[in-house]
Amino acid sequence: MTWENLSTSKKVLFIVLMCLIAPFAPEFIFLADIGGIELVFSFLVLYYKPLIFKVKCAIDKIKFEVDICINAFKNSSLLKPKVYFTQAAFYTCAFVVFGSTFYASFFLLPAMLFNTQII
Repeated sequence: MTWENLSTSKKVLFIVLMCLIAPFAPEFIFLADIGGIELVFSFLVLYYKPLIFKVKCAIDKIKFEVDICINAFKNSSLLKPKVYFTQAAFYTCAFVVFGSTFYASFFLLPAMLFNTQII
């Protein structure tokens, strides 16, 4: 596909893209002058391939961590009714005894953090 075959919107998009890239990679202007639009597109893909690879790896890592969180939540003891009602009774009792949300939370924090290891 040559420059003449591109639609006006694609030409405008490419010009805007070149205006954004030119301050950071001025060699693309030289490539566009000598080799044409096809050469610039191919070098643009090669130029940003490591960045694209890093972004893909970061997205995969985030997806993996979200899957771990979802699996941990699905296997959590909080989703088991017997455990939930036991802990709810314990938390209510602690709130009544301590009388303050701050102190009750301070007392219950270890129980909330280690509930899967205890049961």
